[in-house]
Amino acid sequence: MAGRMWGWLLICEPVEQTAAEISEALHARRGAISGTARLLATSGLIRRTTRAGDRREYFSAPPEALESMLGSAAAIYRQMRQIAERGLVATAGRPAEARARLQEFRDVMVFVEQEVPAVIGRFLRDRNTKGMA
Repeated sequence: MAGRMWGWLLICEPVEQTAAEISEALHARRGAISGTARLLATSGLIRRTTRAGDRREYFSAPPEALESMLGSAAAIYRQMRQIAERGLVATAGRPAEARARLQEFRDVMVFVEQEVPAVIGRFLRDRNTKGMA
């Protein structure tokens, strides 16, 4: 549901939608929309706003949401690396063959943790240079 709602907010017109409008567009229950909105708003992928004299909330996918999501990728990979490292410490007494897949996963996370921010940085610089933002 989160992917469907965020996807809808990326393409819908008007760009701000009420829960009822989203529910209708996605053929989803209002409760599902409400819960998903909380999740997406907490992660910074959508914005919740109100209008003077209107009790309804309006949801939108702000332009900076993509940058926020890309920026949080480094933290996710760091956490995955740290989990793998704790696993390696916990299994230190086991044979190397038994730990090989965990070691490889940790090595991949080290690589990704270093490379993904660089790729994202290049993308954002290129986008800003080309005026795509």
